[in-house]
Amino acid sequence: MTFRKFTSTLCLVTLAANSEPLITLQEASGTDKLRVELLNLEKEVALLRRSDGQEFKTPLAYLSEESRNEIRSTWTTHREKVEKHLKLLNEALSHQLFASNGNIWNEPARNVARRLRLPAESETPFTSSYRLYTRGSYSLAGAKPKTVVTYGDHEGRTLSLSIIYSNKGDSLSTVGAGEDHFKNNGKEIDRNTLEGAMIYDEASIARTITSVLGEPTEQRMLGQGNDKHKVKRWDWNGHSFLLAHVREEYVRLSIVRASFADGGGRFSRVGDGEIKARLKKNVSREDNGDVQIKNIPMVDQGPKGYCAPATFERAMRHAGVPSDMYLLATLATEGGGGTNTQKLYEEVAFTTRSKGGRTAREIPLKSLALNKLKRYIDKGVPILWQMCSLPGYNQVANARTRARRNVTNWTNYASKIAIAAEKNSEALQDKANFHLCMIIGYNEETNEIAVSDSWGKNYSVRWIHVHEAEAVSNKGGYVIDI
Repeated sequence: MTFRKFTSTLCLVTLAANSEPLITLQEASGTDKLRVELLNLEKEVALLRRSDGQEFKTPLAYLSEESRNEIRSTWTTHREKVEKHLKLLNEALSHQLFASNGNIWNEPARNVARRLRLPAESETPFTSSYRLYTRGSYSLAGAKPKTVVTYGDHEGRTLSLSIIYSNKGDSLSTVGAGEDHFKNNGKEIDRNTLEGAMIYDEASIARTITSVLGEPTEQRMLGQGNDKHKVKRWDWNGHSFLLAHVREEYVRLSIVRASFADGGGRFSRVGDGEIKARLKKNVSREDNGDVQIKNIPMVDQGPKGYCAPATFERAMRHAGVPSDMYLLATLATEGGGGTNTQKLYEEVAFTTRSKGGRTAREIPLKSLALNKLKRYIDKGVPILWQMCSLPGYNQVANARTRARRNVTNWTNYASKIAIAAEKNSEALQDKANFHLCMIIGYNEETNEIAVSDSWGKNYSVRWIHVHEAEAVSNKGGYVIDI
């Protein structure tokens, strides 16, 4: 959109640098008005945003002299308010979270992640995340977090930040990460110290942010399911810092848009038609017969037993319903891990139905016949599969996936793995290492399924023969359908 010539009246909202300047634009030759936010002014080009969220740029050369002068003056005033706290806030956070423009919402999420030293966890055309499980002296906002994650939207821009401090998952965990999360790491945990650590973290974070932004307000925010929790809230330049201490669960600092906080944590729903088209478009078909759902967000559960919350988060975000495994874990997970999957499913079903308009459904998987699985896979819906992640199973899945990279004759490959699967299945009968992962693909020519675990990008897809999968299956699963 271009404004060739107009006069303007500017309404600058001065809320201690809590929001962007608002401008009402009016064409000189007409009566139409457009109320927009002034997001940026750089090299004599104004970046503006309409009330419907659409952004556009307007060179100041197109505007009247009076309008140019007023926009420059407005932007200068706004920048002075931002810069008053910018340096102090970054110093208090111990990281340069905010660049010179003081607004992470107009930045790519990867840029924010880079400044916080967060590696990429998942990047798809629709969503992204950058997550760090911290070690050593990493500190943020006056306390040491366990994990820091930045989420990006469908355009790659920063959507929100979630910083988890003391919590029942990481703080009480006695297991490793990835395949090793079924093994005890030898740590001894005193559960009585967790609440003390939470109280300390909350007080330290609150004191740090208050020293720059003043005393917080308090409000209630929606969590997962029907859960609401109390938060302390500080606002600055369109950002809300929300500090939550949920007893015996976690201490969390969220950084979200002020408008999202104003709405109490309610998010806008993605339409069914758009989601259906998106999911189906994500289904890829290869010449060798592989059918696989691509672009499913990865969530790395880290060194704790959060396979169910992490896998449900992946499925929910894939279906366009925002989620966080730490919030899901409050609904049905014990300290250190171990989830009542049925209870978690019931809470997820409520959330997906009431907030996203999606249908979570429990499905029997007495067999893993491909004609049953493909009904969901073909429309881009992954299956959350209950199974036993035995060491032997993981060895086979890893080796089979590596071997596939060098296959040139798929007919011979299919015959070879069918023989191996018959033998392997006999050794995969133990009922242990209970796990929830995703079935995201199949190959009818080789009789294989593609599986994805919440253990990071190295486990985004592994292939296993159906007979081997049935040997470790717990005969049940879930889908989040449209």
